[in-house]
Amino acid sequence: MRWILLSAALTMLAACQTEPEMPPQPQADPAAREACLTKGGEYRQGGILQEWICFETTPDAGARCEQGSDCRGFCMAGNRSCSTVTPLFGCHSILDDDGQVVEICID
Repeated sequence: MRWILLSAALTMLAACQTEPEMPPQPQADPAAREACLTKGGEYRQGGILQEWICFETTPDAGARCEQGSDCRGFCMAGNRSCSTVTPLFGCHSILDDDGQVVEICID
């Protein structure tokens, strides 16, 4: 009987819990959005903070590369081609300016 009462009390306490407050979402800037779209970019949230960012296709997207300086974005180590978009969030293997494989993480 004691367990039933304890279980009921815990259930009632759990029902009183409130949802944690979520931080406010960043607001999109209409002028920045328009400038991004004019450049052919895609204006959306990105990165660890989910800020509004203009994602642009790199002019040499998919081109063959042997080192970082061959690309406007990054030279991706896996397929030795230039990254397709900037900014490039997440962790990636890229080729540096000496053609050496390095790991980067961009939040």
